Amino acid sequence: MSGPIFDPPAPDRPSFTGVPSVPQDRAGRGVRVAVVDSGVDPLHPWLEGAALSHFGIERQGESFLVKPCDPGDQSGHGTACAGIIHRMAPEAELVSVRAFGPDGRCSRDGLIAALRFCVRERFGVVNLSLGIDFPRGAPLRPNDYKSIVELYEVADAAHTAQVVLVASGPNAASYRTYPGKFKSLIGVGRGTFTDPEALRSEITLDYEILAPGNDVLGPALPSGERHWTGTSFAAPHVTAHVARVRAARPGLSVDAVKTALHELAAQWEQMSAPKDGGTVDHATA
Repeated sequence: MSGPIFDPPAPDRPSFTGVPSVPQDRAGRGVRVAVVDSGVDPLHPWLEGAALSHFGIERQGESFLVKPCDPGDQSGHGTACAGIIHRMAPEAELVSVRAFGPDGRCSRDGLIAALRFCVRERFGVVNLSLGIDFPRGAPLRPNDYKSIVELYEVADAAHTAQVVLVASGPNAASYRTYPGKFKSLIGVGRGTFTDPEALRSEITLDYEILAPGNDVLGPALPSGERHWTGTSFAAPHVTAHVARVRAARPGLSVDAVKTALHELAAQWEQMSAPKDGGTVDHATA
């Protein structure tokens, strides 16, 4: 890629000493955002005006295929994540990839199939408010190793294809969560912030950036709102920021997008420090 990663500061885009101004299209115009989750209810008021399409995994024999499907979400988790993204990047194109059932569960092979579909489709960014949790220090079973290796391989393929994966980190410090732990993608922890635009760099073994994820307002089925808590709801905030960055600079590599996110975090901290330092629940982030 030629040219600088960051455009020169513009009058309506404040910059701070030592913090480059990050070009963004705050509408996320034209960026295709996949939401791998429980599906999305397109009739929810939070998704009014959203460009939405719907796919789902389907078992055929011993394998899984991803096919167009009817819209819908029986658990509300995917709708909540999609609604947060749409509020922050209203002109991004949302693609629901339903991988989870009403009980919030999905087979590991089904998840791998959904992720491979996202890489083939070359989405601008993929929201993964999900993960396989393993207790820290507990021995892994052979099938666990297989799942981790397959997730690692598809995350690596996404990085090579310049598909940005945004994945939630663990909700409890006693767990390690995959694929959010991989460094080829953007792992997200949760913090307590009053500003939905908040980002904070925090490089750990489990994630690299914090976003609002405690008591976050979002859509709830059938047509209401509620406050959600978890890294699942921090990840969509980061996904929306990625969509904005990629809308402004479609050619950015995954690593350049990561750099832009950390610059945005530095910018936000400098702008908001006097009025909202933000707090982090390190025991559960």
